[in-house]
Amino acid sequence: MAIKINKPIGTNHGIITNAYVRLNSYSISKDGNAIFVIDIFKDKESTILDLGYIPPIHPNKLESKEIGVSLNIKLVNKVEYKKTITKLVDDVPTEVEETFYKKQPDLSIFETKTIFEFGYEKLTELLANLYGAENLEII
Repeated sequence: MAIKINKPIGTNHGIITNAYVRLNSYSISKDGNAIFVIDIFKDKESTILDLGYIPPIHPNKLESKEIGVSLNIKLVNKVEYKKTITKLVDDVPTEVEETFYKKQPDLSIFETKTIFEFGYEKLTELLANLYGAENLEII
C-alpha cells in the first residue's frame, strides 16, 4: 500500500510530481508513543532494488521537509484522579481533596484496526493537510 501525491512536491533531489509515499516501519512504546517511518520515492519503480542485498538505507529514498521522515503520534488518555492532601488554611492543617491528571497509554485503537491501517489513516490526514485530499491517490 502507498499514497501517490498528484501534485509537485519539494524533495532533497528537487521538485517531483507523482511522489510515491509509504510507511516503512513502526515502533510503539509502552508509554503510548507511536512512530511511523515514512519513505518517499520518485515513483513506484524507484522502490525496486536490483541488488543482491538490502542496504540499510534505500538508495532511491527521497526526503521532504514538508512531510518529514517520521509520523509521531501520542496514544494517551488524560486520566483524572483525586487525592486527599493536607494544606494549611489560616495556619490550621486541613485535609483537602484535590484533582490531579496523569497521562496513561491507550492502545485500544488496535482492537479495531491493524497498526498499518491506523498508520496509513494518519499519513493520509497529514498529506491531505499539506497537499489536499483531491491530490492523493491510494495505490
